[in-house]
Amino acid sequence: MITGTSPQGIRYAVRQSGRAVAYCALTIGAGTRDEAPYPAGIAHFVEHTLFRGTRRKSASVISSYLERLGGELNAYTTKEEIVLHATVLKEDLPKAARLLFELATESTFPDKEIETERGVVLDEIISYKDNPAEDVYDRFESLLFEGSPLDRPILGTRTSVKTITPEMLRQFVAEKFIPSKMVFTVVADIPEKQLEKRVLNLFDHVFPQSSR
Repeated sequence: MITGTSPQGIRYAVRQSGRAVAYCALTIGAGTRDEAPYPAGIAHFVEHTLFRGTRRKSASVISSYLERLGGELNAYTTKEEIVLHATVLKEDLPKAARLLFELATESTFPDKEIETERGVVLDEIISYKDNPAEDVYDRFESLLFEGSPLDRPILGTRTSVKTITPEMLRQFVAEKFIPSKMVFTVVADIPEKQLEKRVLNLFDHVFPQSSR
């Protein structure tokens, strides 16, 4: 495995595997604990709305972009990070990697799409409350981390999510989705030196002349 930090400040790790399937993930250090002074749940809301359109792709194109190649695109939020990840055949790895960075750096957060996704998140909060195991775990974490930034619920609350505006989402991403908070990992059946070169070239394309 090769690890390093790009000139832009992005940490990376690449590893060669013996499998036809490749995996890549973009981790941004902007989870629940990094939300203040924004409303609780904004990191998770951002994760949802990143998929609702970029400067070059609509929500429908994004949802089918890797599926047409037989791949998979997904994301999740924790108290410490937002992770975008994709699984594809190794020949489609460049497309998957570029898409992850496009979502992270070019999402437009259309107002109409945000309201649709707000409903999805509110339904998710309700479903968690209807699940005793999930509800108990959330309450336990809140008590365990009480008084610290980690005591915020990942999904937020119905009240807090309703107060999140499109401008808040854009501002949160502008502040948090910067190279120094990013980690990019790749596992594929490609020589590691070659993988590293491809990764560094991708960073140069996404963040030309960036020094953050």
